[in-house]
Amino acid sequence: MKNLKPLSRAALLLRRAKLSEKLPPLQEVMRGSFLERQVRCGKPTCRCAKGPGHQILYVSVTFPGGRTQQVTVPRHMVRTVRRWTSNYLRWWQAIEEVSAVNRRLLQLRQIPSDELAAEAAPPPSPRSRARGR
Repeated sequence: MKNLKPLSRAALLLRRAKLSEKLPPLQEVMRGSFLERQVRCGKPTCRCAKGPGHQILYVSVTFPGGRTQQVTVPRHMVRTVRRWTSNYLRWWQAIEEVSAVNRRLLQLRQIPSDELAAEAAPPPSPRSRARGR
């Protein structure tokens, strides 16, 4: 990530806005690692007993608590799955960069006024919500 200190407020806001323009559709995102490996089936007459093993393609995802899920990927879906896992990394990197820009805006005390206004607006009272029904 580049150094954000010398950038002006306008440059920071432009940088933040452009980040989302480069992102792939959220529907095409999947967290996980695409893996390929060779396995031997154990049958003594199988070709894998003497030669290369059977190729297995799968996505592996680790969840909190150490639980891991592995999903086999059919050959005809390999390109799509690779793109989805790559897209996840692009989104993650963009989130990190937006976060860095927002931290710098906070340090400069230059958060856009429309974002501050949304925070400053009082929440609707329970009474006004009841009247609106």
